[in-house]
Amino acid sequence: MKKSLIIAALAVCTATAVQAQEKVEKITKTRTTVKSSLGNETVYKTVKETEVTPTSLKKSDQGQLNQSLQRGKTMVKKEVTYTYNDSDFRLEETQNGYAIKRTRENNTSEYGTMRKLAKGDVYLMKTKEGISVNYFDKNGNMVSEKYNDEDDTVTTITYEVKPNDKMYK
Repeated sequence: MKKSLIIAALAVCTATAVQAQEKVEKITKTRTTVKSSLGNETVYKTVKETEVTPTSLKKSDQGQLNQSLQRGKTMVKKEVTYTYNDSDFRLEETQNGYAIKRTRENNTSEYGTMRKLAKGDVYLMKTKEGISVNYFDKNGNMVSEKYNDEDDTVTTITYEVKPNDKMYK
């Protein structure tokens, strides 16, 4: 009898610890081939959306067998990674916009920053190579347009979304 009570108490404690949050993940993977002046390029986009709802037990029910569960505000986190020229570019949300991290051959480094402009979903991207204007196309790919002073042209680069990518919402 004593062992049964101890096992029941442990089961209740374990069930309570497991219910600390409710989590739902959705992963979408897309592969696109884009024709450009450089030839055919394959772009990968991975989007991982995670919904997390914190839960806790009502304090008024403390010590009772049947306790009510309180749910907190559900938070949605979206992570996005883009691929271009054998490099992965991950956008990480910051207070002012996004920080861009580049991963090449398992080495991750700071690549640049993006700041949202007043007009719609247009961003100003600053990297070591210069400043460009960025936006997202209907497929979720990031399009970067950069002005070249030397030949008075605009170069367009499309960063394709890679599966399992993360972008904060």
